[in-house]
Amino acid sequence: MPEMKTLQSENHYLRGITSQTMSRIVLVDTQMIAIRHELEQKRRGFQLMSELALTMMSYEADYRNDFVVVCRRINSALNMQRTVLLAPCKDEESVFSVMISQGYSSEEQDRIMKMKIRIDEKALLDPINPVLITGATPDDYLGSFRKILGLPYLISSPILLHNELIGILVTGRIDEQMPFMPRLGRSDAETVQTVASYLAAIQAGHRLIEAENLANYDPLTRLPNLRRMKEGLHQILTMSRRNGTLGAVLFIDLDGFKTVNDTYGHATGDAVLHSVAQLLSGSMRESDLIGRIGGDEFIAVLSNLTSKNDAVFVAKKIIKKLAHPIDVFGSARCRLGASIGISIFPNGAQNEASLIKAADEAMYSVKKAGKNDYAVADPESSITS
Repeated sequence: MPEMKTLQSENHYLRGITSQTMSRIVLVDTQMIAIRHELEQKRRGFQLMSELALTMMSYEADYRNDFVVVCRRINSALNMQRTVLLAPCKDEESVFSVMISQGYSSEEQDRIMKMKIRIDEKALLDPINPVLITGATPDDYLGSFRKILGLPYLISSPILLHNELIGILVTGRIDEQMPFMPRLGRSDAETVQTVASYLAAIQAGHRLIEAENLANYDPLTRLPNLRRMKEGLHQILTMSRRNGTLGAVLFIDLDGFKTVNDTYGHATGDAVLHSVAQLLSGSMRESDLIGRIGGDEFIAVLSNLTSKNDAVFVAKKIIKKLAHPIDVFGSARCRLGASIGISIFPNGAQNEASLIKAADEAMYSVKKAGKNDYAVADPESSITS
């Protein structure tokens, strides 16, 4: 039966060819899935970069919140399973703590948040070459670091701001499984490195905002300080001259504040000042300004008044509100008053300094006369009540 043997041989051959073809098809299909997955991951990475660029243009939230959002987005955008942000501990060189973590269970998060991690490996601090650890990396390379964070496969990049190390970004995977959890690659490391640069830029923006706030705002009450109030007064004074409208400066000095500090301590005194700031802000229109210029002294700038009586009305309202006791910390009941000096503008060659000085002198006349009242300075700076 030679024909039968020939047929069997051909059948065996064709089966082998079919099997090889099917294997190749499966291999190509797997490769295509991996390529599509990589392209999708790159697309998500670019989208993440776009989102970070928008974040850099708006620093409304605090930087920690921005960092939390970024770490959360890394997990989804780059198909990572865990991400942590390490921050250097103050007064402890080479020691870091976990500031932000994403992708951990509550028990694991509690564990790592309490830990202090000593980092002596220079590789983790190299801004040029991010650390890339995959299944091909020896188990003992950064073994303790990987074990602490529970990340056998990871990418790490330091966050530097003006050559100052402000953190280390670490992200990675627990598993390597093709095609949807493939081995981390150099492109992933470059993306994480770029994210670290964005985080540094975001921090720089927040530091700039903080510096501007320190220069223009009182850190306790968050009200404008003397510098900022002079700038605002200059603008309102210019508008008043141009439009022919009246405005006023109120110099407000608290009565009895020293007694509060001496009796209850400075912590209570600070809480009282914070409450007074809210009370004064609530007494103003949106177009008015209120600021703290130091100690227990405040300045208000009123605009678009019909007469000086409008300023007197505001002064009386403030005195009436401060007549009510201020309760602090549920135990301290503080009684205050207010001596208020008023200067009206525009009139002649008045400027910001002369208006504040006139209101200040009017306030001191109230102090001498018995406190808890107001006085209006006339254009020649003689005092009238």
